[in-house]
Amino acid sequence: MSSSRPRLPTHVVAPPSGVSVGSRLRVTDWEQQLLAAVGTHLSRARATDLAAAQRRERANDRQKALSARFGIHSRYAGSICVDNDAAARAVKEQLWAHQQRLQAAFRHVEARTALPSRAACCGCGKRRCHRCGGGYVTENERVMKRRRLDVLRAELAEVQRRRSEGRYGACLGGKRLATTRHHLNQAGLTERQWQQLWLRRRAWFGCVGNAGVLGGNPCLSLRQDAPDRPGEWFLTVSAPGPVRARFGCGSQVRLTHPVPLHHRREELEERLSARRAVRLDVDFTIDRRGRGRVMLRVAWVRRAQPALTLQQARLGGLVGVDLNANHLATARLDQDGNPIGRPIRIPLDLDDLPTTTRDARLREAITALLDFAATTGAQAVAVEELGFTDETTREKHGRNRRFRRLLSGFPTLAFRRRLAAMAATAGLAVISVDPRYTSKVGGRDWQRVLTGGPTAPLTSQTSVTRHHGAAVAIGRRALAHGLTAGPRGPERRSAPHQRRRPDTRPAGRGDGSTSSRSAPVRAPGAPARPTPRDRAGARAARRTPAAVSAPAPPPFGGRGPGETGRRAGRTPRIGSAAPQPHRADGTTPAGRDGCATSAHPSHPAAEPSSR
Repeated sequence: MSSSRPRLPTHVVAPPSGVSVGSRLRVTDWEQQLLAAVGTHLSRARATDLAAAQRRERANDRQKALSARFGIHSRYAGSICVDNDAAARAVKEQLWAHQQRLQAAFRHVEARTALPSRAACCGCGKRRCHRCGGGYVTENERVMKRRRLDVLRAELAEVQRRRSEGRYGACLGGKRLATTRHHLNQAGLTERQWQQLWLRRRAWFGCVGNAGVLGGNPCLSLRQDAPDRPGEWFLTVSAPGPVRARFGCGSQVRLTHPVPLHHRREELEERLSARRAVRLDVDFTIDRRGRGRVMLRVAWVRRAQPALTLQQARLGGLVGVDLNANHLATARLDQDGNPIGRPIRIPLDLDDLPTTTRDARLREAITALLDFAATTGAQAVAVEELGFTDETTREKHGRNRRFRRLLSGFPTLAFRRRLAAMAATAGLAVISVDPRYTSKVGGRDWQRVLTGGPTAPLTSQTSVTRHHGAAVAIGRRALAHGLTAGPRGPERRSAPHQRRRPDTRPAGRGDGSTSSRSAPVRAPGAPARPTPRDRAGARAARRTPAAVSAPAPPPFGGRGPGETGRRAGRTPRIGSAAPQPHRADGTTPAGRDGCATSAHPSHPAAEPSSR
């Protein structure tokens, strides 16, 4: 459990290549019994092969043994071997990841318990004390953590022993449901109810696709072979030998009712007509009323599309998104990093809801986000690369249980996966940036800019929060313009006693305020601290009124200042290019379109927003 995360580079998130859609099948009673019998028969074959896969036997030998022993199609046997190999590999990777987490936790707790407690050392209670800053608060807590260290050591030894022996346990049907068998009273189930649930959970079956085959699959295929109902797709199921003898049916059984294809119907029909590979799975679920349902899952792999570069994704601006526990704060930015229009808030209430409802609300929020990006003409969406799913423990985030629960409620992993897939379908790119200091700078600088500034009338101010400012900061970092509003934006005209030279700007706030002391504009490569000559010039400029003009923006498509030559481990200082040459009247030439680019609401490109 490291105390700080490494700085992440800005990159374009690659969309997933796989596509999966689901549809509910309308079946008769006889067809439902037939599908359940096929699933039960194939589940026995799957359980037998799973044990062989954990023994690391060859997949080719296992496939032949399954076809001969259970009398199933070779495509069924090959699909079972592929799924079991993937399951065994996933369990192995999960055990390795669990070992890495245990080692990190062990090192962190061991390092803190080696230090004296704050109460026993100096009793100052300061968090960053050089003597007791890394230790625990009290001596009692330190003793309890040493006991926790023994528990971590024993658990780590057990995981290492399992990995050395090659014992990777995979349970067909789920380990949680298997454990529930020993606690039926607490689960509120009878033995018969548990058996029915266990058989239904294990009775799913599927088949991988095969290119060049009608329907995309030799065992489970979608075909248009009904002359009386043209244009509709019917599912054809290949029944194994023992199931055919039991039900007295043929090897190929076509279901009575057509398959309702709604989502991605055109893309799926194109693949089926071209005889491209499509995988189909039949699953048995129970709805909220306790009724059994038969679901059909259709999956395929798209052709690889050329990935966009970071420069291409930045063209035309983007939409910055700040993910919060209960809403999404979004803001539209142009290519120069200026906020355009009105920031919006998309609600995202996921507390104390079932998994299916949470997933539906998350997809609804992402749909609203993509609609907002498409309406404003953006070509990309900028998000933070949050790591809340990695560590939400007490050692990482302190003793505030409410704050840790808040971080655990962030749908970071689901949001990232859903957004990448749905944005690729909508033709938008997703840019991931480092989350450091975005909320701090957004609340300090950009919140006042979005509301209209301190001197704007109350009627024109918009009720925005620091999360909208964080969305602007995220978008600016994705556009390589830095976080703060630098000297590239036109500043407010100062009062007569505060006017200064054109090559000076107010320090710190970045929102046009001139209440702080003046500071010279630092050109790339120039020293960070002003020289005595610059300080004298600034004092003389405050005594002599002069016209103020902002420097011209960087050329179209160029990198923003502050993104090149920055020191590692610090937020880049937002500077500007060298000051423009002054005319005779004391002004500087305008930008490429007659005015300088601004992040201020007074600029035409960033009109004040109101709610």
